[in-house]
Amino acid sequence: MNSPAMLQEISFTVSPLAGEFSARVRRTLRDDFGRSVTVTIAEGGEPLRDQVRRASPGERIILCSHQAVPLPSLFAEIGPIFISAEPASPAPLWRDELPPGYFPRTFALRAYDGQDRITDSAICEPAGAPAKIREFLIRPDVAYVHARFAGHGCYACRFDRTG
Repeated sequence: MNSPAMLQEISFTVSPLAGEFSARVRRTLRDDFGRSVTVTIAEGGEPLRDQVRRASPGERIILCSHQAVPLPSLFAEIGPIFISAEPASPAPLWRDELPPGYFPRTFALRAYDGQDRITDSAICEPAGAPAKIREFLIRPDVAYVHARFAGHGCYACRFDRTG
């Protein structure tokens, strides 16, 4: 078992979607699977994966499909996500903490190995998530961690080891 001091030595960053993906979807209005996307007006609170924040009411957003785990992994599922419809500056760098307000309730963490296979998972509350992310990332068999919103199961963001 890892001591609290050992866990504090592990640092992580929150990684939003790649800017190239969001720019391509905005430009072509197609996802990576050739499907048309939906441009809509936010009710407010929709999770924007390119900015790792919640949308404001009235903001233009895009609903599209995304594959967070690459092929040929058997864990390469496709799911719906929201991104900003307007080009935006890069998402703030969140290190060793969750973006404020992005995870308002219980969510899932999935730990993946270097071959993009799930090695472990956990359901957690936002307050306990940083410690659980560190517990996963301290393990040599874990390459990165994904967060998924519990209700719909949609991809939320990625956590990468930085220390």
